[in-house]
Amino acid sequence: MQSQQNDKQFVKYVIPAVIGMVVQALYVILDGIIVGQGIGEIGLASVNIAFPCSMVVIALAMLIASGGANVYSFYKGQGEAGKANNIFNQCLTLAVSIGAVIALLGFFFRQPLAVFFGADEMLLPSTVAYLKWIAPFSLLQMLVCLLAVFVRNDDAPRLAMFASVTGAVINAILDVIFILILDFGIEAAAITNGIGMLIELTFYTAHFARKRGVLRIRAPHFDITDVKRVLGNGFATFLMEFSLPAVTFSFNLAIMRTQGTLGVTAYSIVGYVCSIINMTLIGVTQGAQPLMSFYHGSGDTMAFDRVYRLGVRTNLIVPAVLVSLCIAFSGGIVTLFRGGNPELTALTTRMLRLYPIAHIAIGPTLMNILYFQTTERNAFSTLISFLRCIGFVQIFLLLSLFVFGGKGLYLTFLAGEACHMFISLILVRRVKRTEKKGLDEDTERRITVHT
Repeated sequence: MQSQQNDKQFVKYVIPAVIGMVVQALYVILDGIIVGQGIGEIGLASVNIAFPCSMVVIALAMLIASGGANVYSFYKGQGEAGKANNIFNQCLTLAVSIGAVIALLGFFFRQPLAVFFGADEMLLPSTVAYLKWIAPFSLLQMLVCLLAVFVRNDDAPRLAMFASVTGAVINAILDVIFILILDFGIEAAAITNGIGMLIELTFYTAHFARKRGVLRIRAPHFDITDVKRVLGNGFATFLMEFSLPAVTFSFNLAIMRTQGTLGVTAYSIVGYVCSIINMTLIGVTQGAQPLMSFYHGSGDTMAFDRVYRLGVRTNLIVPAVLVSLCIAFSGGIVTLFRGGNPELTALTTRMLRLYPIAHIAIGPTLMNILYFQTTERNAFSTLISFLRCIGFVQIFLLLSLFVFGGKGLYLTFLAGEACHMFISLILVRRVKRTEKKGLDEDTERRITVHT
């Protein structure tokens, strides 16, 4: 009976989170199709060059949001509503402050950023034009990421889903109007993205204005212990979010070295397709997080383990199905983004049959990182997340480039992520053995004292 209740709670939180993330991913893909068809290969490559900048903003937002939400739900599970609400307000203030600084720095230093992330003379003008508009929206991005996580933890997973879906749909509609119909160019892709985030933000604002849930916006009482706990807990998520731009940056450099601009364009298409797999995996972990944090706070070990196992199982099955679809329909997928270039089609098709396989290993790794975060074993979660940023993927990339002459380049992602998965599984098993040993010793002591 208890396991059935846990399953229902898992579905209640995970399904809306996955739907919201999948719709966001579908929008990202549609955005790529529109940019490819309306602006061309230069537009696709420029957005891909600028992509790590946006992901760094999201990573910083999730540093605060994920760390804060874990601590918030922990206090909530212990019945400490006042402490939980103050955690939220401290996180909100931090997000606004950091978002404003990033927006200013990104706008005024957009050209050096474009060069740093790999834009050559051909890609530099359009990349700078894109960054000119995407940078000021960093503040909105910080707020949207933060509020989405906290609203989901405030027993409103469906509202978070509707907010992200509505923002993505409006964003897509505006893309079609401004890029395909009015032919406004690459700057429009950034502007419509900002409008979509503004729409999403109105949903979260309404949640607080109508006083739904237990969260309230108040002047925070800053406690350095709370801030350290939030940042320590969320640092793994920061690295986890940063892993995508880190890997993208690494592959952009490697592909630019071996295949030039055409290779980067092909990789940008693969990145759009892989985003739907990646967002699905993130949706499962984000949906499981409120439950695992709450059960950890309330001391319900059985419910915690049940949700964790459901998450791992889901994150294995779903990417296996999606990767199979990528392999089966790779040729047709490429033509959606950019047809009429046989060389680009052949190169992208080959990438699509190899690169996405890594997500089968990524799914369990993300759940294992969440396991360590929700139990506040930050050293383990940080270690795995750090390795996913700068670790085995880059090592295998270097081996491919300088030892094997570029052979197996697209499978280096799988090789690296498989290493991360095995290490995280070993650490989880070690923690569980230690916990079991501690419980057995505690039980033995109680029996001894009783007798």
